[in-house]
Amino acid sequence: MCPFPPVHGNRSRFVRLLEWFRDKGFAVTFILQPLDVESVDGLCQLRRLVNRLEVVRPRGLGARVLGRIKDYIRLGRVVVPDRPGKALGRMWRRRRVPAPQLRESGASGDIGGDDHIDGWCWSVTCRAVERAVRRDRPIAVLAEYALLTKSFERVPSSVLKVIDTVEVFFRNPERFDIPGLVAPKVCSPESELLALGRADLLIAIHRNDARELSHRFPRARVITVPHSYHQLPRRPEGPTRGSVLYVGSSNPFNVHGLREFLAQAWPSILAQVPTATLRVVGSVPEEICADADRVLHIGRVADAMLAREYQAAHVVVNPQIAGTGLKIKCVEALSAGCPLVVNRAGADGLEEGEGAAFLVASTWPQFAAHVVGLLTNDQARLELEAQARTFANRLFSPDAAFAELQSALALNGNVA
Repeated sequence: MCPFPPVHGNRSRFVRLLEWFRDKGFAVTFILQPLDVESVDGLCQLRRLVNRLEVVRPRGLGARVLGRIKDYIRLGRVVVPDRPGKALGRMWRRRRVPAPQLRESGASGDIGGDDHIDGWCWSVTCRAVERAVRRDRPIAVLAEYALLTKSFERVPSSVLKVIDTVEVFFRNPERFDIPGLVAPKVCSPESELLALGRADLLIAIHRNDARELSHRFPRARVITVPHSYHQLPRRPEGPTRGSVLYVGSSNPFNVHGLREFLAQAWPSILAQVPTATLRVVGSVPEEICADADRVLHIGRVADAMLAREYQAAHVVVNPQIAGTGLKIKCVEALSAGCPLVVNRAGADGLEEGEGAAFLVASTWPQFAAHVVGLLTNDQARLELEAQARTFANRLFSPDAAFAELQSALALNGNVA
């Protein structure tokens, strides 16, 4: 993926990782297999953040367009004609999951079926990684997700092979067996385990994933690198009264969770706090909120505006019922010192803060009761805010978030 614009949690976390590499003096070659690219402008932002950016192009469909992208990057252009940029963005938004032609023409030839994880990795990507390793002689090759680890087969054993797992799909698959939720299937569990077994170092996004990875891969080193969010100035003691904030992208877990919250909890909240207003920020579809009372769909906003939303919110909610990985919007809310209410899925990997730094609900009536309590009890809200900031600083400050990764790279590359 191209992490710009960082409007999804996984992109935001990836930007923080790249910024940390830059700030620590690492040289980064970024090889992009463009399955998730919104605009040429995003590629230009990425080019400014890394030392070298290579965009691989598949055979057949899309090769000409990707060739133009490479030309823009090679020439160092940061201003792109508006019409081609918008057209490219529309094209890639429609192809978040690669079209069959792309999978067939570009993927590695020895995959084991349609749901095999190596079906995501183009053969040209494998060759690009091989060339970059020969040229750059890196201390490590890091794959975001396990989807492109077929390319590790061309990396010498002297180079540290790292997978930033982001999400561990095979863990607790029953989490997705929820009425009304159609969870996307990324790959088969067997092929995911094969891919993860290619790594010398596995990066988990939270401790629950780390525990499972350590159990499955005892010979690999497993570390934890959560999200690191820039801590904001202390929130005002008097936020916008009755303002309930929801932040989320358009992925199916967010859509399902918000729809259930509006049906199961929001009417009860309004019955007890009639002046409450729900502000929906992010790319979650507006039609979900169309028939709900006192709901404002704000849409996607820039980072500065999102920071102001967190500063003004009376309460922040994450009603997601299922999903994988660390819930980045929870990290952002806690780092901003917001009173946060989540379902059990939102607390995955954050359990040590439950009841002190944030509130967890097991039922929708309990979820509504938590929100109402924070809207009507300033003392309880202020206590939760203070604990949220302390908890977030301990887990998600840059020094805390990247400590294990720095130690692992120093051990392998003899760097500070």
